[in-house]
Amino acid sequence: MAFTILDKSGRVYVQRELLQECKDPRLNISKADIFMRVAKPFYDLSLRLAADFPESRRLHMHIDSSEEESVLIYPFYQHTLLGMLQQDPEISGAAKKKVLQETGDAMQELHSKDWIHRACDEEGTKTITDVALGDFGLAFRFKTGALLSNTRAVGNAMWRSLEGQAGRGLSKVSGIYLFGLICIYTLGGREPLLINDYPELAKLGVSPQQAVLTRHFSCFGPANEGLLNVIDSEKWKKALRILSEMTYLVMQDQQDMSFEVWGHAFGSGAHKMISGMTKIDPRARPTINQIMEHLWWKEAI
Repeated sequence: MAFTILDKSGRVYVQRELLQECKDPRLNISKADIFMRVAKPFYDLSLRLAADFPESRRLHMHIDSSEEESVLIYPFYQHTLLGMLQQDPEISGAAKKKVLQETGDAMQELHSKDWIHRACDEEGTKTITDVALGDFGLAFRFKTGALLSNTRAVGNAMWRSLEGQAGRGLSKVSGIYLFGLICIYTLGGREPLLINDYPELAKLGVSPQQAVLTRHFSCFGPANEGLLNVIDSEKWKKALRILSEMTYLVMQDQQDMSFEVWGHAFGSGAHKMISGMTKIDPRARPTINQIMEHLWWKEAI
């Protein structure tokens, strides 16, 4: 059954095709364009973002809204990055690079006004023929140099920085780490990066956070003082040290898990750039401006 929404522009939107069904039917995501009935905090956050980026083509912003209905209207994007790669696994290297470059441009735009996207992942990048960064429910604005701490981690466990797993010491460079993971995923490094056996691990008492942290320590190196210094929780510092030490022992016989080994398959330029983005010490990671100035973007594929 279709029903209509009258937004502040005076335009009438008709809900028809359902894109995502939620437990609360009022929060279902439908194709209009796309309209989403959202919680008030997300609605207010979206208005603040739109006010800061009124003409952005890189950020997937709403184009209309209804305060009475708490509804946001978005232009329809056919795919997420994940959906695009699943539908066309043979997509060209040049096309993948274009998606990554435009994702980086979007992050650069956000960072320029001190916004961070705390859950930038393969689902948050929207594509048709253009690319836009979306899903801003976990976006946050804060002063340059400040660190954000939560009582718990946010977002998908697979797509968090190391400090994001603890929910402590988050900053712009936490997003840089996630962008590094997205680059690896997009360029074909899904097998060493992704963990697909969560149910089996759960039977062994291993949580998703533990599994992901262990995998990342295997790929990018052990916990160091730079990481621990931004974590304002002794409990988490101890947990990270223990997991890191356990991973180090296992890695003595599995050194091919290191990104320093398998990352060269992406080419020397990409390997060098991503190695910087995924440094364990948050403050050793480059800024988004430094990343977008990297020579790799100019290399032909």
